[in-house]
Amino acid sequence: MSNEKLDKLIKSLTGNQLSDGSNLSIEMFDGEDSVAIIIVEDRDEFPIYMTVDDGQILCISYLFGDDQVDPDKRASMAEAMLIMNVSIPLSAFSKIGNQYIMFGALSPDPRNPVLMNLQTKSRYSVTMCLKPLKRYPII
Repeated sequence: MSNEKLDKLIKSLTGNQLSDGSNLSIEMFDGEDSVAIIIVEDRDEFPIYMTVDDGQILCISYLFGDDQVDPDKRASMAEAMLIMNVSIPLSAFSKIGNQYIMFGALSPDPRNPVLMNLQTKSRYSVTMCLKPLKRYPII
C-alpha cells in the first residue's frame, strides 16, 4: 500500500547531503505498510526505518539482538538504557521481538527540519547509545 506522505517526504530528502557532508541512501518498501530505509553514509550498520501517518513520522533503528547481550549484564544494561532515555532528545529505547531498538517520532509539519533530525538520530545511534553500552559485554 503506497503512502503518499512518505513518498513526498522521501522525494524531498533524496539528493540532499547532511551538514557533515554525508550522503543518504534511501530505499522504499511497499507492503502492508510502506517503509523507507534510510542509510547514512559511514553509519550503514544502523539504517533508519521510517514510516509516516497523519500524526507523526516514526523512525526506528535496530541496535543489537537479545542474543548478543551477556545475560549476567542484562539488568544493568536495561537500567542504563532507561537512564539514557532522558538525555536523548526525540528518541527512546525499546524492544521489538528479540531486537533492541532506538525509536523516535517527528512532526509531519512541513516546517520540521526532517533532514537535520535524521542526522541527529543517526549520530545518537552511535554516540549516545552504543558507545555507553560498550561497558556491557555483548556476546
